[in-house]
Amino acid sequence: MNGPALRIALVTGGLPFGGSTTFLQHLATGLLNAGVPCEIYSFTQANPLAAEFASAGITVHTCDENRLIFEVRLVQTFAALARFNPTVVLANIGREAYEILRYLPHGVMRVGMIHDRTMQPEQLIPAYRDVLDQVVVVAAHLVGDVCAAAPEVSCAYLAHGIPLTTKVAPREPNLAESLKLIYFGRLTERKGARLFPAITDALHRRQVPFQWTIHGQGEDETYLRRRLAAETARGEVVFSTPVPRDQLLQLVRRHDIYMLASDVEGGPLTLLEAMALGLVPVCGDIPCLVQEVIRSENGFRVPRNEPDAFAEAISRLHQNRLLLERLSAAARETITEHFTVEAMACRYINLMKQHACPSGIVNWPERIQPRPFRNSKNQPLFWPVLKPFRRLAKRFMRL
Repeated sequence: MNGPALRIALVTGGLPFGGSTTFLQHLATGLLNAGVPCEIYSFTQANPLAAEFASAGITVHTCDENRLIFEVRLVQTFAALARFNPTVVLANIGREAYEILRYLPHGVMRVGMIHDRTMQPEQLIPAYRDVLDQVVVVAAHLVGDVCAAAPEVSCAYLAHGIPLTTKVAPREPNLAESLKLIYFGRLTERKGARLFPAITDALHRRQVPFQWTIHGQGEDETYLRRRLAAETARGEVVFSTPVPRDQLLQLVRRHDIYMLASDVEGGPLTLLEAMALGLVPVCGDIPCLVQEVIRSENGFRVPRNEPDAFAEAISRLHQNRLLLERLSAAARETITEHFTVEAMACRYINLMKQHACPSGIVNWPERIQPRPFRNSKNQPLFWPVLKPFRRLAKRFMRL
């Protein structure tokens, strides 16, 4: 590698259970495997994937948001970053992560992530355009959103990747039995959960035998259990119980078809995980990895919010099991060739090498003076008055 060695810090507003945290785990794993030092810094304490991070040898720094006001957590995070001395700092999610970019010394490359449109890139990127050397998006269509909001900021699409496991075998061929479907993820309207009963109705009209495992929790779980009570009683629908992350892939591999009916997605990483095990994807055709990964030879992209389109694709696979197995093999090949954590890390390393400080020498100040959050009209005016009360509130919460 030419030039100074990369050292990459991944900063995030929090580590919630979900795709943005799994992304950090995968990226850090790929970077460490490539010999690039990498650490994760969170502005909150919760870390549901702590065991997975530890198993992969990933150092994670957290802050107690219940005890410490943001300014203190900012200073703590900056001090930890200075000790690590990264050449690149990547802001993952949350304005807290983007705020840290304002305090980095000259010579540190500053990267902002955009996972989906719910991050409001049209507001976020212009607010921090002067402290961004690069924006990275995880879906190709988001490049246009960033460029429209801040055309002077460099933006690149870098595809996701997942670790390939040798401990979990791919799915077994299914030449005669009922097709086994699975959805695993949050059960919310945004994830298309309310479309599931309509898809089962469409499968009934086509007389397609199936067993659909719904694995996840969320605000629409009660609705689904009530609406699919008859199918559950017949064994057509199974609501699986939560399992540890290391057992999830064992559950997934026992199925034939990966289902996704979301309205909006950043990844989804579950698509890559399922395809890597040979599941054939049947997904709504929305701008995200679905359009990047799924082609006619490895799965189905169907019109979103059209239950009959989902059912028709599943019916084709039911009637033609050779097609099912051919698509299954192609799905695995697609992921193993192009969407591993090693391939993803290589994409990030190549991009960051182009912008890293030529000398590799960075002078970190001993401490920083926190400033008001950006893009808040009232905060600069009332900040000095509110600051003591915020400290008192935190102190009260510790009692």
